[in-house]
Amino acid sequence: MDIAVMASVVNSKSPPAFQLKGSLYTLTTLELHTTSHRRLKQQLEGMTSKAPHFFHQTPVVLDLDKLSDDSEDLNLVSIRHLLHHTGMILVALRGGTEHHKKTAQLAGVAWLPHQKQKRHSNPQNSNVVMLSQPDAKIPVEKNRQEPVRPEATIISRPVRSGQQLYSEGDLIVLGQVSEGAELLAGGHIHIYGSFRGRALAGVNGDKKARIFCNQFEAELVSISGQYKLTSQDQSSVWSHRWGQNAQIFLDNDHLHITALS
Repeated sequence: MDIAVMASVVNSKSPPAFQLKGSLYTLTTLELHTTSHRRLKQQLEGMTSKAPHFFHQTPVVLDLDKLSDDSEDLNLVSIRHLLHHTGMILVALRGGTEHHKKTAQLAGVAWLPHQKQKRHSNPQNSNVVMLSQPDAKIPVEKNRQEPVRPEATIISRPVRSGQQLYSEGDLIVLGQVSEGAELLAGGHIHIYGSFRGRALAGVNGDKKARIFCNQFEAELVSISGQYKLTSQDQSSVWSHRWGQNAQIFLDNDHLHITALS
C-alpha cells in the first residue's frame, strides 16, 4: 500500500485533535464616543480607581458605532495600551469604517460588523460600558414579547472570589457572595448572605429585574445593562444602604437603591 494512503487510513481512525463549537459569552463592550487619548485615559483611570481589580483579565470589544464617519485618527495601539493598563484585553473591534477594519486586521484584532449590518443581532448579549457617562446602557428592542422566564437556580453554598454563576431565570444565593465573585441572571438576583461581589440581573434585557440582598457591600451592580460601580465612599448617593439590606431596580433607565422593607 502506498505510504500516503496508509497515513490517510491511520489518520481517519485517529481521534480528532480538536472540535469547533459555537458558544455564547458575556463580553464587556466599550462604546467609544471620542478618539481623544486624554479623555479616554481620564475616564478609564476614574473607573479603575473605584474598583482597581474589577477589570483584570476582562476581554473587551471596542464599539465604534458612535464615532463619526470621519474619525480616522483612531490610534488602536494607544487605546490597546490604555486598556491593558486597566487589566482589559482588547479582542475585537465592532463597526466603524473600512479604514478601521484594516486597522484591526493590521493589529491582529478581530473585526465585527456594524450592529445594523447584522439582521439578527442581539445587543442584550453584551455588557456595555459607555465612555461618556458612569452608567452603561444596553439598547433593548422595543415592542418585544416578554419571554417565558426559566426556573430559578438556587445556590446553597457561598460564592467565592473568582467564581462566576449564571442562571437563565432567577438566581438565588443562600450564602455570601465574596469580593471578586460574579452573578449573572436573566431574571432577579437574591442574595441572603453578605454581598461583596458583582451582580448583573436582567442580562437578556429584562428591565423589571431586581437585585435583593441582606448586606449590601457590592463591587458592581447591573440591571439590563445599566451599570453602577459602588464603593463605601461617603460621597456616594448609595452610601446610606452600605452594609444594610437593599434592593436595586431600574426606573427611567437609572439605577436606584432602597431598603427592602
